[in-house]
Amino acid sequence: MTEPFSHFPSFSFSPAVQPADAVACPFTTAPDANVRLAQRLTYEAGLIPADFCGRAGLLLTRASEGRLQASLALEPQPSAARKPLEEIRSADLWPGLEDADVPNEVLINGRGEAKTLRTLIAEVFAPFPVRAENHGGREQAVRRAHWRRLLLDGLSAPAVRLIRALSESGGADRAVSLAEWWIGPTPSWEMRFDRTFCAPRAGARFLFEWLLIGVPHAPPQTVLRGNVPDIPVLYEDDALIVISKPARLASVPGGSESVSAVSILQETRGELHVVHRLDMGTSGVLAFAKTKEALRVMNAAFRRRDACKHYVARLEALLGTEEGDIDLPLGLNAFDRPRQCVLPESEGGKACRTHFAVRETVNTVSGPKTIVDLYPETGRTHQLRLHCAHARGLGMPIDGDPFYGRYGMLAEGAGFRLCLHAAELTIEHPVTGKPLHITAPADFPDF
Repeated sequence: MTEPFSHFPSFSFSPAVQPADAVACPFTTAPDANVRLAQRLTYEAGLIPADFCGRAGLLLTRASEGRLQASLALEPQPSAARKPLEEIRSADLWPGLEDADVPNEVLINGRGEAKTLRTLIAEVFAPFPVRAENHGGREQAVRRAHWRRLLLDGLSAPAVRLIRALSESGGADRAVSLAEWWIGPTPSWEMRFDRTFCAPRAGARFLFEWLLIGVPHAPPQTVLRGNVPDIPVLYEDDALIVISKPARLASVPGGSESVSAVSILQETRGELHVVHRLDMGTSGVLAFAKTKEALRVMNAAFRRRDACKHYVARLEALLGTEEGDIDLPLGLNAFDRPRQCVLPESEGGKACRTHFAVRETVNTVSGPKTIVDLYPETGRTHQLRLHCAHARGLGMPIDGDPFYGRYGMLAEGAGFRLCLHAAELTIEHPVTGKPLHITAPADFPDF
């Protein structure tokens, strides 16, 4: 056992495959074979305490004679997150932080540049001048307190601590892989699986990306225009267009994704208006309005819940219950967006309801699985994914879900996808008022 930098335990091993020349983005890329091997060796070496619950991170660096060095960082789950669901308080999970309480820690990136945490936070706030108290200043102060805590919280993330220590040691050019995974039972309000790889929480991303400057790394995986499959048009007239969106294509631009269904369609259709969205991983029926009047009418239909949506999902295994309703309030995980969590309505959760019915059992290369029909009565972010995965829902994740399923980040690899498909949309035509029923068959890969 050696300690190449800071206090992190480490070990060397022979790689399973030729290591990469640069660190892949752990937020968007499936862990490679070397990281998966290192995770197994970590347990075999007894480096994880038996009663540990929280996050683990591994950084792989080049060692001598073609070997790799694996360095481990652990982050225990905070006590506020260990409570039963009924005792969860959002203020404990995501507290604010006043400016005077920000520690003056110095961070050094891979280029050897040094900045304090205070300076980095000031750079985040710089584009947004301080408002007068009676002109949004009170609300702005609350948001700033939240962002200060978000960034401070990021310092404890295993990925941040490992890259930070490597840069401070002057060995930035040796890094080849980095990943995090969850250890222990899931929090009552979250959805995690023991030993499942997960992306570092989103609150750590800003610090992580700054520390990576000077460290050879690949950019986040994004959809490129030349890689987008054909987008089938299911219905089109002068008022709207309805398509079958491919999986792993964003509905609209956002984050690091500049290529999206709407941006591609607008190349030939002109301006389109967003009526509703599908998660990037979800395929199926997606509608856009061509005029503002059509948008107004269709938006009103979705608000009134007159638009009927039917989804098909393949679950990870067999489901015992045949049919029922799921009532489970959800809210944003404020330090790990866009992940959602189960949150009591008293703590800001929004009421959510889904009807489900088992359709059939199918055999896959990994065993028998259940196909279910899902009918959301509300349209919250990740509603179907959490209603399926959480123990107070179906207790069975949607197959290939990198956020809430057992595959975790491995589902970002080739051959996988989120097995959730928007199969039907029924809505009144915004001009004629006649019922419009659009369908698209699901086609899930075998894994």
